[in-house]
Amino acid sequence: MAVSQLRHSRQAAAKPKSAGFRPDIQGLRALAVVAVIADHFLGWPTGGFVGVDVFFVISGFLITALLLREHERTGTISFVGFYLRRAKRIMPAALLVILATVGASYLLLNSTRFNATVWDGVWATLFGANWRFAILGTDYFQLGGAISPLQHYWSLAVEEQFYFVWPWLMLLIYWLVNRKRDTSAGHARRIIGITIVVLTVASFAWSVWETQATASVAYFSTFSRAWELGIGAAVAVYAPLIARIPGMIRHVLSIIGLAGIVASVFVMTDTIAFPGPSAAFPVLAAALLITGGTGTRRSLLWPLTNPVSRYVGDISYSLYLWHFPVTILLLSIYPGGSPEYIGVGLLAILVLSVLSFHLVENPARHFEWPAKSKRGASGIVLSDRSKLVGLGILTAVTAVVVVAALMPREAPASAVSMPLAKSGGVSVTKVKCFGAASLDPAADCDRELGSDIMPSLRSFADDNGNSYDCFFGKDKPLKSCSYGGGTKRVALVGDSHAAALLPGLTEQASGQGWKLDTYVGVGCLWSTNTCSAMPDIQAKLLQSRYDMVITTAYRGTGTQSKEDQAEAFAAQWRPVASNGSKVVVVEDVPNDIGPALECMQRVTFDVKNNDCRISQEAAFKVRDAASLAAAKVPNTAVVSTVKYFCVENECPAVIGNVIVYRDGISHITGTYSKTLGPYLAKDITAAAGLSSP
Repeated sequence: MAVSQLRHSRQAAAKPKSAGFRPDIQGLRALAVVAVIADHFLGWPTGGFVGVDVFFVISGFLITALLLREHERTGTISFVGFYLRRAKRIMPAALLVILATVGASYLLLNSTRFNATVWDGVWATLFGANWRFAILGTDYFQLGGAISPLQHYWSLAVEEQFYFVWPWLMLLIYWLVNRKRDTSAGHARRIIGITIVVLTVASFAWSVWETQATASVAYFSTFSRAWELGIGAAVAVYAPLIARIPGMIRHVLSIIGLAGIVASVFVMTDTIAFPGPSAAFPVLAAALLITGGTGTRRSLLWPLTNPVSRYVGDISYSLYLWHFPVTILLLSIYPGGSPEYIGVGLLAILVLSVLSFHLVENPARHFEWPAKSKRGASGIVLSDRSKLVGLGILTAVTAVVVVAALMPREAPASAVSMPLAKSGGVSVTKVKCFGAASLDPAADCDRELGSDIMPSLRSFADDNGNSYDCFFGKDKPLKSCSYGGGTKRVALVGDSHAAALLPGLTEQASGQGWKLDTYVGVGCLWSTNTCSAMPDIQAKLLQSRYDMVITTAYRGTGTQSKEDQAEAFAAQWRPVASNGSKVVVVEDVPNDIGPALECMQRVTFDVKNNDCRISQEAAFKVRDAASLAAAKVPNTAVVSTVKYFCVENECPAVIGNVIVYRDGISHITGTYSKTLGPYLAKDITAAAGLSSP
């Protein structure tokens, strides 16, 4: 008996003393969340996003340590208890923020963004937000789109998906080991340690590969992020061994870890491939800090253990939940970076987080379901009736928001029509000088536009007209359509920016005497090796001579130098131009229009002032490779677009009360394309040297 007691006492001494509260970890949470908020809200320091990686390590460590202690204490792992604790810890505050964000989005965002936010909320509630954003990140039509106010829920989804698997795997290992009666709990712990190390290495290797192959997926992927939680889990598993390291060495490890995290925050940028292998630096630094505090009664890291840091650590979850909706939605009211934006935003984040923590998060964490019920004159008696009433109210609010989300809000943008009439062979606006007509001093129209905007601020993102009626995918076979029945054979070749010209050009085709064939697809620039359909397109262009071939391309595309891009265009154009087809390059529209669109969607926007614009210099700063290529190929002409989109060296988001762009990568709206059509068709015909009707 004495020997067994001595062995037990030695085992107890070997256990890490960190089984209880770790003030250094609470302070580490504070550091992580402050870094994330500073990066997202202020844009500095540039590497603040690594705070999420630090959270992953902390979570992997704490949850694994909890599961290990539970098994040591009870001989099993209660999954009902585990997942109930997770639900109480995560769900109430998370649902509150989702509901509040959806409600605010209804008031502040256009219908497209609101509908997307509703679905983001659904995926976030089901812990699948990371896969939704991974899919959207690879969706061509989402590129450059507005950021979701619920995008930060991807990290919660990764954590919960990890915990749908890891506890079961731990219990399976315990069960297999316990079948052998001559094995010990220490043996099971060693097997668990080996397992998590193997899984961590495999996940890290996958992360490195996937980051290079598909960075947008790797960033959100559970498989590419699991190793970060695995590092924390490994520290928890090997905590008894870590506790034997001399205290001074562990203290040095803590300092090195803290320095590494701080360095990561200031050194990392969003241009670095992430997460693999770049995330290894902040992840290992966080693991070192946690390792250094393992088995220590009192941490010497005062920057992390002081009362302020500990309190910020306490409310870090609420801070994380609230900061991103405030960051994104407040842009609908104030310009980003303005004193009003920073002041109101920081105050809102702090107040909402403190209230959320004390009124929702903390009470929910300590909430106990009624342990028993008894029948009396009043029926069933509940242990905490007020909290159940609160849950009922939350359910009712959820139902109301869902019903509101499903209700139709307004007619789609495609339903908007604009009165046009014939005048001199082209169509011009006769009632109002909407759109491009307002730029034409000779246009016979009323320039008193009032405050009517076409399409509406809530539906403009859906206003693509017939741009994509005949549009093929990047790896899909060629899909071609014809418009107009004239005798002049005309082709339009290019990507989505070329397709965005179609609402206007197709309306003009008959009037111009064109038979317009379209060859437009995802990323299918008329250049070498851009899409699988390009060989077929080139063959059709060479098969018989076109009177002219119109082309344009997104000026921001590709990683090649502009000179190399221009030469790649020229290589495709030369044989077609030599065959007698006139190549007409429509210079690409302004680039980086996002700030002007963001301004336009603020609740303070007034179309009469129309001050949402970017400078012409910024709009055309990125050179247009297609226009550069025109100088390399005979029988080629360029149509400048500056006059269609810029006035007095500035490029507004609204021209003639028509919203010009429908997203951040400058796809023009179908409505503006229609107003532009008469002028663009006329200029293209003149550039090609063809006679006008």
